[in-house]
Amino acid sequence: MLKNYDPLKVNVAYNGRQLRMFGDSLFTLARDEANHSMKKGVKGDTTYIMNANKAGKLTITLQQESPDIPYLEQCAEKSVQANLAITDANDNGKIFFAQNCMVEKLPDIVRGKDAPDVQFVFLIPDILIM
Repeated sequence: MLKNYDPLKVNVAYNGRQLRMFGDSLFTLARDEANHSMKKGVKGDTTYIMNANKAGKLTITLQQESPDIPYLEQCAEKSVQANLAITDANDNGKIFFAQNCMVEKLPDIVRGKDAPDVQFVFLIPDILIM
């Protein structure tokens, strides 16, 4: 069965503020480490090891003229810890919510022939997908 994906049904909010004017992509959400690892014994016996580290990063891409860039820069400079939420109302949509997230650093400032996208990286202490 064919399904449609609508980027207009995806929203990202930080500290209660819905972010706007995304660039070529909305976001990338990734854990810092694998959920599991494997240890093999000398005779080939296997033990799976559960990793308790569920920390990760969310990288968003905004257009250079997004009104949210100065806001996120202020959050980075003030070391604001806030909630981060992603909602996806598409057919296979997911909801993501995390507390105590911070902007990792100020983004690089690039100026040139075109208006380049600006990336912000959020540190997330515990990634749980619902």
